[in-house]
Amino acid sequence: MKRTLIVALLVLVCGGALLFAQGQADGASTKLWPRTQPVVTVGFGAGGGTDTAVRPVIAKMEEYLGETINVVNMEGASSAVAAQHVLNRPADGYSMFATGSAPISGFRVMGTANSSWTDWVSWHPFVGPAALIVRADSPMKTFDDVVAYLRSKKVNFGISGFGVGPHVLVEAILGIAGVSSPNYVTGGSCRNAAVALIAGDVDVAMSTFSSVVDFVKAGQLRAIAVTTPSTYQVDETLKIDSITAVLPGSENIPQLSETWPIFMRRDVPQKYIDKLTEAFLWAIEQPEIVNYAKKQALDIAGYYGESADRFLSFSEAGYAWTLYDAGLASKSPAEFNIPKLSNWNWDVEKAKISK
Repeated sequence: MKRTLIVALLVLVCGGALLFAQGQADGASTKLWPRTQPVVTVGFGAGGGTDTAVRPVIAKMEEYLGETINVVNMEGASSAVAAQHVLNRPADGYSMFATGSAPISGFRVMGTANSSWTDWVSWHPFVGPAALIVRADSPMKTFDDVVAYLRSKKVNFGISGFGVGPHVLVEAILGIAGVSSPNYVTGGSCRNAAVALIAGDVDVAMSTFSSVVDFVKAGQLRAIAVTTPSTYQVDETLKIDSITAVLPGSENIPQLSETWPIFMRRDVPQKYIDKLTEAFLWAIEQPEIVNYAKKQALDIAGYYGESADRFLSFSEAGYAWTLYDAGLASKSPAEFNIPKLSNWNWDVEKAKISK
């Protein structure tokens, strides 16, 4: 009787162990990244526009997926260093990249990376304007004041980096206003450019508005104009002039407002793209993300798939030619068959995608 009981217990224990092991195996097989944790490499410093835009969304995507996604910062060449780092990694779904839509639009013409939107799939949580800013105690009160000051001497002008959204938008704005390029001082991030402005190291700056909105609300900085099509109502008491209201001929500027996408190589297995799209669409609908966007003066973009490709193609046409026309690009967009906005056609552009 004892022997029978012992044998029965052994069978139950062994069977339970086998079921537990099987359960573990089944659990591992349902993980999107069973081998290790994936990494998103942000191409700019911590606290900048890209960094602050992608981290909260990635956190919600982690929640949906039940997995950890590591986020690291890797500055250099307006995020081209980070892009090349990810391109040099295996196309196994474990490496992602984040930058602004503006920097990636200038990689090829700036000669910083031989990469464009056609190499990537992307998810764009937010879209937001850039702001022309001065210190709160600055005598410059209006856009005309800033233009007059820029015409008076070679001004130290703060930007996050060359070829990024705020820089290209400044060049487009100054080109329309008939003002020559200032002495640019790069800070590595839009936040740093604003800090340099507060410290008095620069006289004027252009930053992604979301990265400096707290400084503006706190009364440390004054936003002269934003790259929106109409007056920008930040809250009940604060509204900012649209660039289109203060600069005749700038109607196309708002179309180049920036997004901050998460990128994955286009040649990764489709299961990663499908699952991340699912997690992304869930994340941007969550109250925390909706409230974050409102707090940071951002709009939910929600671009993915073809809508993301279309937006980046249009952005590249605008930014690449603006850089080239301003004499800042080392190569002509024509070398890469990048159309001018007046000739842009999505049917032609999407034929460039290969996988």
